[in-house]
Amino acid sequence: MGAHAVRFGAPGAVPREAPATGPLASPGVARLVGFVPLAGFAALQWGALLTPKADGSLLLGVLAAAAAGGLLLVTGRDSRRGVRIAGAAGATVGVFVFALVIAGVPLRLLKPAGWDELASGLGQGIESFPAITVPYRGVDEWVRHALVASGVMLTGAAALIAFWPRPKARATGHPIAAAVALGALYTIPIVEHGPKAPYLGGAVFCMLLAAFLWLERMRADQLGVASACLLAVTVAAGLVAPHLDRSSPWLDYEHIAEDLQPEKAATFSWNHSYGPMSWPRDGREVLRIQASRQSYWKTVNLDEFDGLRWIDSARVASVVDTELRHRDWLETIRVVDRGVRTRQFVGAGHTLRVLPGGPGAVQVEPGTFETTGKPLAPGSSYQAQVYVPRASGRQLRTAGTRYPEFANNYLAVDLPRTPSHTDARAVRFATYGSHRPAGADYRNGFQAGGGEQAIRASAYARMYALAQALKAQTKTPYAFVQAVLERVQNGATYSETPPPARVPLMDFMFGNRLGYCQQFSGSMALLLRMGGVPARVASGFSPGRFDRKRGEFVVRDDDAHSWVEAYFPGIGWETFDPTPAASPARSQLSDVGPSGPTQAAQRPNFGLGQAGDRPTLAGDPRARLAARKGTNWTLIATLGVLALLLLAAAVIVGRRGRLPGGPLAPEVAELQRALHRTGRTPPPATTLSALERTLGGSDAALGYLRAVRAHRYGGAPRGPTTAHRRALRRELASGLGFAGRLRAWWAVPPVIGRRGPYTG
Repeated sequence: MGAHAVRFGAPGAVPREAPATGPLASPGVARLVGFVPLAGFAALQWGALLTPKADGSLLLGVLAAAAAGGLLLVTGRDSRRGVRIAGAAGATVGVFVFALVIAGVPLRLLKPAGWDELASGLGQGIESFPAITVPYRGVDEWVRHALVASGVMLTGAAALIAFWPRPKARATGHPIAAAVALGALYTIPIVEHGPKAPYLGGAVFCMLLAAFLWLERMRADQLGVASACLLAVTVAAGLVAPHLDRSSPWLDYEHIAEDLQPEKAATFSWNHSYGPMSWPRDGREVLRIQASRQSYWKTVNLDEFDGLRWIDSARVASVVDTELRHRDWLETIRVVDRGVRTRQFVGAGHTLRVLPGGPGAVQVEPGTFETTGKPLAPGSSYQAQVYVPRASGRQLRTAGTRYPEFANNYLAVDLPRTPSHTDARAVRFATYGSHRPAGADYRNGFQAGGGEQAIRASAYARMYALAQALKAQTKTPYAFVQAVLERVQNGATYSETPPPARVPLMDFMFGNRLGYCQQFSGSMALLLRMGGVPARVASGFSPGRFDRKRGEFVVRDDDAHSWVEAYFPGIGWETFDPTPAASPARSQLSDVGPSGPTQAAQRPNFGLGQAGDRPTLAGDPRARLAARKGTNWTLIATLGVLALLLLAAAVIVGRRGRLPGGPLAPEVAELQRALHRTGRTPPPATTLSALERTLGGSDAALGYLRAVRAHRYGGAPRGPTTAHRRALRRELASGLGFAGRLRAWWAVPPVIGRRGPYTG
């Protein structure tokens, strides 16, 4: 061929008619081809950790991970260190950002100003992992965000590990380490909720894993034998595996983990004891509650006074104990358990029902619910519909005294056995405003008119006299409630270590005047019943601190509290809190107490319920999971298209290093690649002179070929110039329309900076 006989086949290349014995594809592309189906299969298992499944989000994460891997393949081959660093940084940051966006994290939290809230929310979700039941049906959005994000990040981490450039080793990534990460993506969900078809799923995973690890090493003539061997091993394993399966685990890792895991959940005993305060007060976060307005978060009603203390009792057997007359007092709250273990659901006011989607619930008495299965624990979440009266002072003053029949259940008081000078066991007081005498329950039966004599002969004679005196000074039940609240607070001192007493509430009111929320609320409720106002003690938590960024109330263990609920006809159970502000329940409603009833907090409306601040009625199907946001399919589709484009671009650009017939010298490699990409792959024996006759259509295009010849054979210091490359691009696109121009740009792309031994 002479000096111009440049052959476009690699030296020693086999004829094109011979069977191909080289690799199926370049190692990087082959690994990427094996990565996508393996990661997709594992991601589908991870998506099943949630109900409804997050398959779409996880598969979108696989595309993002593959795009990151393709970016590493392209930039990792570049001789410039800055390009490799930029590619690695872009892939890493892209995986992290894509994971958060795909998981549904609000975009505002990706800005630096929202990083604190983002870290707090993700931490909340991750901390809940050990306690949640999978597939997760709860309503804690941060658990969902964290589950999806962790799956996408694990997929992305596997891609980064698999395709990370190693210039010194002249290799790419660590496929075995990446396989371990993908194995975790597959096996963690299997361990958590079990596979539906364990042997079939395992066989599929085995074959996909083998393809990922060994496809890049296979030659075309080895593919058939390798596939047959893999299939045989998989079938054999499928036959042997059922015989190795045991009813008990070989290693009970769950039991070991439970033994090693420290106890993080606080427990509370809500019945009154009046001894020194003993419940947890570490300032640990126990609840996060999203509600349209602040409230006291109730766990139980202490509806029975057993003679010495207020306790939760099954004595109240009525199905309903409130009137639901005000639609605007109905709302839906969302509760996330962050650090308490209890069978009682935390609600507000009167809980109407626990909505589907959370733990199983059963109503144990009017307004309170318990779990039907395991107790609530950190990580549990649910939504509840509640009725929380927020009456104005005028409404309470004009409520009247026409109490419903069930209100009589909250006017009884048991009497202590000692000290006592009566055989009566309990007294039932008449409602405020009526002229009926109080009745008494004796061993031989109930006496309609013996209540006053019995109470005056008991240890509570002085308490009863005080209630009657306060009642005589008022004209309405609301005025009586306010008078009692003021009297309970007047002269009392808050103390967490009150001295022991035989009759604690009498000692608190007329003795040492020392106590905490139990003494204050217990005394007030007792006085109200003695005056004819239906009353009870409620136990749970005070409102907590409002997190404006998250739109949630943060409740801590030192917010555990007791308060009083008094019943008003046509309104329901209204909250009153006689405990001074110095109590450990540091976030009481500021406008509850002597100054007036509960008012709506001055804070933004979160749009719970039907629309804005118009909550749905009990039983309305529109209330079901009202606060859960729908899937943003537009965003997911946009991200999916973007990820596909990035992946396609990475694969296409990655083929720039694949030269037909093998690589040639750098001077002619670009020309060989350009001809191949435009569908003009020259035969192996084609020379530069022959190309001048067939390709040359302009002086500039001919100039490109002559510059290559001069650089290759004549020792010229530079190859084709930018003008030469631009002319060659026009020649390659000639007559092919818009698609041809795009293809020509791909064949001879613009080059910035120095590439190889010459610049273009």
